Amino acid sequence: TTFNKSLAADLRSRLLELAGREILERVDVVNIDSLASKVVTEAEPGARRHWIDDSRAVDLWHDLLLELGEEGWEARFLQDEWSQVILGQALTSREEYFRARRAGRGRTLNRGQRAAVWQLVEQFTKRLTERNLWTFRQVAARAALIEKDRAPGEGYRYQHVVVDEAQDLSPAHWMLLRALVPPGPNDMFLAGDTHQRIYDSYVSLSSLGIAIRGRSTRLTLSYRSTHEILAVAEGLLGNEEWDDLDGGSDSLDGYRSVLRGPRPQFRPASSWPDELAGILQQVQEWLPADGKPVSTGVAVPERRLMPEVEKYLNDHGVPAASIGADGPRKPDVVHVGTLHRFKGLEYQRMMVADVSNGVIPATRIEGLRDTDPLRYQREIKQARSLLFVAATRARDSLTISWHGQPSPFLPTVPSA
Repeated sequence: TTFNKSLAADLRSRLLELAGREILERVDVVNIDSLASKVVTEAEPGARRHWIDDSRAVDLWHDLLLELGEEGWEARFLQDEWSQVILGQALTSREEYFRARRAGRGRTLNRGQRAAVWQLVEQFTKRLTERNLWTFRQVAARAALIEKDRAPGEGYRYQHVVVDEAQDLSPAHWMLLRALVPPGPNDMFLAGDTHQRIYDSYVSLSSLGIAIRGRSTRLTLSYRSTHEILAVAEGLLGNEEWDDLDGGSDSLDGYRSVLRGPRPQFRPASSWPDELAGILQQVQEWLPADGKPVSTGVAVPERRLMPEVEKYLNDHGVPAASIGADGPRKPDVVHVGTLHRFKGLEYQRMMVADVSNGVIPATRIEGLRDTDPLRYQREIKQARSLLFVAATRARDSLTISWHGQPSPFLPTVPSA
């Protein structure tokens, strides 16, 4: 399992290629939220709520705070407090919340503030119920409780769990996974890298009943990206501090590659139309003699740009298709997707476009610098991680473009 749907689909296709279709009789390969939904649907077939993602939940929090005139709280903070602490620890009462550990949350809350948060959470969850809605984190937390309460005679759902991109899972997800398999040797195998954390999920695995201390191995050799690409990608991370999923720290010290290749290219442009022309030019330079794109991707920071880039390439004779929520649908074309959609995928040639100032990181993040320094730091790290992920999808060639001023995350490069 993993968090990203397109990565789950890619893992499934690779497993089929390696082991044949008969492997599916013994192994489920499924995105974690789909698994949680399956558990809840099987146990409660009459539950017919509509599910919403985190961004929609934040919008609803914002609406609630406006209606109540609560100016002292930020919607994103409350969403994270509810998801990571209350749902993540299966807290069911205010007293439990008063005693709960809030490791990694940064901002301390006194007893009065916790009481206020609990009251807001009660109003928020009541509103969700009235509208027949629940979030994916709620579904995961509910699924964890269902699995914990399975009748003794039923046994555990699985014997083993393998997790890819472990850094992206929330506390509620980990509670579910812990309940799915009996504790013991080879119960869980986790692969992750907090430098690639592109979602706001911070956990201490030992506090959730998953022991990794003294049992983990740090991998430092890259078999995908060249030495030149890895050097640029590491620079995109800046001087931030990174955790190890269990309260310790991690770094890229000692990371190296067995491959060598051309230096990544930087393409400035004066405007978005000019940058679009540059994207076309670069992709055309990468085309083989038969004109069929092979293993080429174009990543953009915003979903609204995907159809524009796809259409522009197709209109100029370069076959292109957008990456859907379940991964790439067409082979042998240029794949166009958001930075998030490229998570877990890999290409011989990658272009990362619109890496412009005010876009990466988004302008809204700067407003948090003084009002919520912890939130600001986390958002900056996420934006850096997202750019790092996109850059390291490339195996042989990487080009980064922007228009206007470049992102401050980029190394010193010339302006358009």
